[in-house]
Amino acid sequence: MSKNALSKWIKFGGYIVIAIFAGLFILGFMTGETDLMSEIFEKGGTIAEIGAITAFALWIVRLLFLQLKKRNFVFVNWIQLAFKLLREHHTLIGWAAFSAALAHGSYFFLQTNEEWESIYSGLATLIGFAFLVIFGLTLDKWAKGKKYLTYKKIHQAIAIVFGLALGVHLLFG
Repeated sequence: MSKNALSKWIKFGGYIVIAIFAGLFILGFMTGETDLMSEIFEKGGTIAEIGAITAFALWIVRLLFLQLKKRNFVFVNWIQLAFKLLREHHTLIGWAAFSAALAHGSYFFLQTNEEWESIYSGLATLIGFAFLVIFGLTLDKWAKGKKYLTYKKIHQAIAIVFGLALGVHLLFG
């Protein structure tokens, strides 16, 4: 499959995920808590995790690519292709993950009687994710020149804090 075809599928999938979770966000408030809705929104949380991990993988793949390039590693072209696809679609993947996380979090925060550890760790994670998205938008729109590197480092630091909060939510929530 060519890079352009794969890129189109990634875009299509990202837009579908965003549309589905925007609809589920509204549907969750209309239907209230049911076993089916809880299961659907639980799967939404899993999709959000996958998206967040994929967006974070951009950083890891970049570091791996730089190290393997120095050593003339055989599969460096595949890693470079993965890096370029992730970098090209990083924002879309992040938005898809955030829409899934927002639907998942709002449903469980407002509709269920989960244990407080789960609710508060999820709320902290969602707030961290929101800061990450907002700062990512700031980075895209206003950061130019020397400010770009500073904003990028702040975005990466927020991503680490978000990752830690997500880890706490997954382990204890």
